[in-house]
Amino acid sequence: MSIHIAIVGSYEFVETIRSLGSPEDVRFVYHPYEHPHEAATIARTLGSFDGVFFSGSFPFTYAAPYLQDVATHHVVQDETVLLTTLLYATLTHSISLDHLSIDLVEPERLTSILDSFPDRASTPAVMKIEPHIAFEDVITFHAGHRAKEAKLAVTSIEQVHRQLVRDGYHSLLMIEPRTTVERHLDMLIQRIRRQLADDAQFAIIRFETGAKSLLDHLKVVRYLGGHIESTEDGRVTLLTTRGEVNNALEASTLAPPGEYRIGIGYGTQYQQAYEHAEIARSAASKERIRIVDDSKRLSFPNREDHIPYRVTEASVFDVIKQAGISPVNIGKIMQFSKRRLEFTAKELTDHLAVSRRTTERLIKKLHDAQLIEVIGEEMSYNQGRPRAVYKFNFPT
Repeated sequence: MSIHIAIVGSYEFVETIRSLGSPEDVRFVYHPYEHPHEAATIARTLGSFDGVFFSGSFPFTYAAPYLQDVATHHVVQDETVLLTTLLYATLTHSISLDHLSIDLVEPERLTSILDSFPDRASTPAVMKIEPHIAFEDVITFHAGHRAKEAKLAVTSIEQVHRQLVRDGYHSLLMIEPRTTVERHLDMLIQRIRRQLADDAQFAIIRFETGAKSLLDHLKVVRYLGGHIESTEDGRVTLLTTRGEVNNALEASTLAPPGEYRIGIGYGTQYQQAYEHAEIARSAASKERIRIVDDSKRLSFPNREDHIPYRVTEASVFDVIKQAGISPVNIGKIMQFSKRRLEFTAKELTDHLAVSRRTTERLIKKLHDAQLIEVIGEEMSYNQGRPRAVYKFNFPT
């Protein structure tokens, strides 16, 4: 399955990412903007992605409140960016440092660089900026120093750079080397890969009961995407994946209310997960649910941590309902979307346990409401037409 990443930045930044290309299993969807503040609007209507990559800290900050459950990263204005920009400014404009005005997110990085120079004699005029600063104030800063000794304004903000140029000032936009952009993008991709690998780990759940109410519940939630291993000694043992357990904990569908203990073990191998589940089940704790991960760390899930997620789910439920889909199928589709970002009609049919015709009607409703999109085709193993591959596009 592919990794889906949304690219949010200026048109120039988007073109830079396009020129880099992408690994075979990574798909980029581009969301350019004219102004960094538009990143908040983009985030609110973004849809479903494994990760979101931003051109810098400003758009990232504006969008962050609307991206609680997705991996995010942005290009950092590090020492490489600063040194590249200063080198370009001094070589191409033949300007000494004391004839520069510069705005920076972290001025201390520049201070650290300059302090390492032996016998440093000059220093640029520096302004610290943050995401909520008025861009007019930054323009005023550079204009004020131009009236003194500054011959070149170096800015981190594209809108400031454009305005300074329109006003007839010499301005240079901070230079981000391609290798820097590529490195930060790769950091996000590797982070997503690790998360997907974690989600695919074996998970063994040991329920200290064999009650019919538990078995009925597990049947309703389709055994959390797994199956029952055993029901010996009055206990139920379930095999699934770490990602499925996380989804169940977030949705509070792991088990019905009860006093019995639940031990959950994760591992890269089945036996490791089973042993960890036994450790979790027998741990001396009053907590009902205990988890031992692949590093043998014991933890206890806290339901309150997932309240924001439930609010998001409620909004998704309402959007799907407006597409004319029944509440029963909405719940099943939402559960399925947590397991698979991409899917075929057959996979959705198998999950919903309905006829192919019913699935096709549901897919049409979702597609007409722009809640899913066709992203490709999958060749079937036997003769026949290729299967369309869909991607969920639920609001964040």
